[in-house]
Amino acid sequence: MHRKILIGLVCLLVVGFFVFSKDSEQERRTIGPMAEDVDVDVSMSGVEMRLGQQGRMLWTLKANSASYDQGQQVVLLNSPYITKNLVGNDVPVIVNAPLGEVDQASSDIRLWSGVHMEYGPTYLNSREAIFVQMDDTIFLSGDILLDRQGLQLRSEKGDVDLTTWVVNAEGGVEVIITKNNFSKGL
Repeated sequence: MHRKILIGLVCLLVVGFFVFSKDSEQERRTIGPMAEDVDVDVSMSGVEMRLGQQGRMLWTLKANSASYDQGQQVVLLNSPYITKNLVGNDVPVIVNAPLGEVDQASSDIRLWSGVHMEYGPTYLNSREAIFVQMDDTIFLSGDILLDRQGLQLRSEKGDVDLTTWVVNAEGGVEVIITKNNFSKGL
């Protein structure tokens, strides 16, 4: 089943390449510093990828442009914007970053160069994030800031369980509670 999803993703990328390559006036962009080191097989702009399982949409990913590297089996992304649907919840997790990649073998997503996440009234920023599909967990590193209506948490590393929305933090953890939230009894 997993292999069928991956084959579908590759087919989508190839079809997208042919559709987008017809416009010869379209601006070609690189995806950042990694572009020089990568042997790119297919590139395109205006990309949308979706991953579903058993009739349920797991996530939708949009990007300004993408490149597929068959040797590394990764899709490299420029300005990825992800909508992650949580089980039993109408509020999605929204994640965006300047750069990212999707690992074809695992469907894991890595984002970097300034990641921003939103979940209802909760905002979370970090330098890098790795979404591990199998665990439904996002691992964060570098200058993490979580803000939930006046309750702020800062740390160097952490993870978010997308099933329970439990956030674990480690490495120089600092918590700031505003006076208004403290008087409300959290």
